Amino acid sequence: MNGAQPPGSVADLAGDPAWRITAGSTGRWTTAETTLDQGGRVWRIGLTPGPGGVTALILWADGQVVDHARGTEALMCARAHRWQVNLAAHRPWHEVPLPG
Repeated sequence: MNGAQPPGSVADLAGDPAWRITAGSTGRWTTAETTLDQGGRVWRIGLTPGPGGVTALILWADGQVVDHARGTEALMCARAHRWQVNLAAHRPWHEVPLPG
């Protein structure tokens, strides 16, 4: 995964050892998760495929859902990565970095 290019798929996220990818009997991914301990909280980011090519993205803090979204795998992987980067940098997960 290129540091300047956000991940566009779960396969891209799998290049980061912080992500755990599970697959079903067909070999297709069924979940992708990463966990961060930041700010005295345990954050978990998870992705799961849904019907019609939709991917669900969920963010938990200490076991409580705090954000969720649905969209294409590419968009949800990019958002999951942004949440991960923001939390690791002690920024709000939803912050969008300014260009430049």
